[in-house]
Amino acid sequence: LKTFGSQLGHLWARGLAAPGPEVRSMFHHRSSVEKKQSQKRAQSTNRRTGEFRGPVKRASQPSATKQDRVNALKQIRQSKKEELLQRKRLGAEHDDSRAAPPKVVAVIAFHTQADVLSLKRRILEACGVEAERAAALAPHEPAAAALPPFAQGGPGAGRPRVLLVDPPRDSLAVLDVAKCADVVVAAFGPHASLDEPAFDEQGYKLLTALKAQGMPVAVGAVHGGPEGPAAASGKKAADSKKFIHRYFVSEFGADARLFQAGTDEEVKALVRALGGLTPKEMSWRSGRGYLFAQEVQYSSTDGVLCLRGYVRGPGLSCKHLTHLTGHGDFALARIAVLPDPCPVAAERKADMQVSAPERVVDSLRPDETLDEQRLRPYDPTTAEQTWPTAEELGDTDAAAMPPPPVPRKKAARAGAIPAPQDDDADMDVEEGEHDQDGAESDGEAPSVAPSVLAETDDGWDVSSNMTMEAPNAENVAAERKRREEMRARSQEELEFPDEVDTPLDVPARERFQRYRGLKSFRTSPWDPYEDLPVEYSRIWEFEAFASTARAFRRKFAEDCCEVEGGGVGALYCAVYVAGVPPAVMEAQPRGVPFVLSNLFPCEQKVSVVHGTVTRHQEYQEPMKSKQELSLHCGFRRLTARPTFSEAPKKSSTCKKFRFLRFLHQDVTACASFYAPVMFPPCRLMMFAQTPSGSELVASGSVDGTDPKQLLIKRIALTGYPVRTHKSKGVVRFMFFNPTDIRWFKPVELSTKKGLRGHITDSVGTHGYMKCRFNNHIKQDDTVCMSLYKRVYPKWYPPAWGGVADASPEDA
Repeated sequence: LKTFGSQLGHLWARGLAAPGPEVRSMFHHRSSVEKKQSQKRAQSTNRRTGEFRGPVKRASQPSATKQDRVNALKQIRQSKKEELLQRKRLGAEHDDSRAAPPKVVAVIAFHTQADVLSLKRRILEACGVEAERAAALAPHEPAAAALPPFAQGGPGAGRPRVLLVDPPRDSLAVLDVAKCADVVVAAFGPHASLDEPAFDEQGYKLLTALKAQGMPVAVGAVHGGPEGPAAASGKKAADSKKFIHRYFVSEFGADARLFQAGTDEEVKALVRALGGLTPKEMSWRSGRGYLFAQEVQYSSTDGVLCLRGYVRGPGLSCKHLTHLTGHGDFALARIAVLPDPCPVAAERKADMQVSAPERVVDSLRPDETLDEQRLRPYDPTTAEQTWPTAEELGDTDAAAMPPPPVPRKKAARAGAIPAPQDDDADMDVEEGEHDQDGAESDGEAPSVAPSVLAETDDGWDVSSNMTMEAPNAENVAAERKRREEMRARSQEELEFPDEVDTPLDVPARERFQRYRGLKSFRTSPWDPYEDLPVEYSRIWEFEAFASTARAFRRKFAEDCCEVEGGGVGALYCAVYVAGVPPAVMEAQPRGVPFVLSNLFPCEQKVSVVHGTVTRHQEYQEPMKSKQELSLHCGFRRLTARPTFSEAPKKSSTCKKFRFLRFLHQDVTACASFYAPVMFPPCRLMMFAQTPSGSELVASGSVDGTDPKQLLIKRIALTGYPVRTHKSKGVVRFMFFNPTDIRWFKPVELSTKKGLRGHITDSVGTHGYMKCRFNNHIKQDDTVCMSLYKRVYPKWYPPAWGGVADASPEDA
């Protein structure tokens, strides 16, 4: 059969034989006509236009595996998450249907050669703004623009917009703008070398302050005038570019990008980078509603300040107070939504122009009042009351005598609370240091060094240099002497911490009567409500501070969502601030925009605020506790007199913070001061007034509010062994009479070489005493007795807008 089949196949191939009917039914071939008809059916036409439509090709795709589907869903979730984070960083936290507000781009000059105004105009021209309009833009004036199509952002960002601001080269102005900035454009001049860095002296100060406050995402731009050393030759220009890049990378990191902004193409590359940058989330301003004012209008007749700009964060509400940076707390009269001056799409621009000029969405009702109480009412009857004894009632002659002249503050405290205030409240004199400073006990005589706020006859403040009046020769000499004494005392405190000499003319039991001995500084109990000063009757205390802060944040977010339209977050609004005096407009520096932020409930109330700060190396002057400093706490800016203390290194049931007389270099300490309540996270910066201006001295963060925190001052009375025998010794120069020795006998002794002991008996009448220790003592050792007392922050009403010399009863 195989042979027959093969022969038949050959015959068919030659055409000599034809297949039978059975074979025809088995082997059927499609005709070419049918193929052409099927191709014509596939090549259909569009029924509406009649145009030819090509064949539909279906690519055979393999079925996706389970892992592929998981990866696809993960990518979708990541894309949505990035979109939400992008909107949150730009200030649009809730409503996804609204366009995100423009990125606030702060163009900051870190060298005098940089021309930020010209760079801002070039960026606006690259964004499509007319050249005449960009040239007419005034210095330090905010300008908004939509980025061109080639500068698109990430997924979900849409067509981004930018708000360009060029603040003056001043620390105050740069920090206020950076509080709301999303991107910082660091502008440099065209020339740099080893002798002439890319950052000048003021540029380094601005950079240090920005890093202390929280640096937004940064990008560099080299832009300057056409003339200069860099334009002399190509080699010098190339060397300058290398030096500028080296300085830029050393300060901003290798991930930051540096652009040349000399030509139009280079400026377009910078604009493209601005559109693709992802803003960094600033934790200290997260959850707060704030507004960067682009337009300002003030009505002196009714005292209403109108600020126009984009509201960022959760929004604003008339139910809560607001804070105007640098000026204080105010209430909002009403909030109105305005047409967006920089719409996202061109077709929406015409709709905005014909819409209503403003739409009021929230207002303060006439019958509604906000809680603006800062201090608790003063009630002297709440203090401890004692009935006089028969001896006191019978001593009429002594009672009829006029009392000795005492300071007003101490007299009021003596009548209100039994625990009198000591000289550490003013810190103008140090207890136990009158042998070194010439200061008397209890602050009855002034110190050799003038007080921090001492003023001369002509009104020039020689201590803090707060005034701008010209000093005379005597004031300059007094200021120089004060600084030398402060340096000497700071160095002495660094070498001999807490050591105090016993006075010769005053008994030690009277001089140190407010001090006590402790078995262990870390674990010994101390009642936080014992002998509190009258100031603590005026401030507020929280039972659960962290839980209260979380609850108030949620309440504020809910109140913002209750505003008409779902809130004003990410909208261009006009905010009317009521009760603004004309002095606010006079005090606002020229070229510095207003910054308005919300206050959570109870953030207007005064309490004891604590923060952790680290001193900077650039400031070489001594920093004494309770000296006047300017503090930047998040959106707040105030003047206070912080008290420094050392935080405990080990946890215990009774936390005690050791009081520090001076804040030394590279030391991290706790700063405590009376101020309005601030809910963390919140950055904290301290500035001191110097002849050259305001200078950053320390930075850190606000920890919270706790009046019960114990600030304990320690002093060490020292003595020296005269005779020693094994673990026994005779010590002198710690006390100078036997009565003092018997008074302090229960207090434990210690030595600088680690021994512990106690007083056994006094010897003679000149202050010699027998002591016994837990090991052999040597004659070159030093015997110390540590005494402790609680100190409190300095009462300073200007921190919340009060009068500087107002007492706790009158504040």
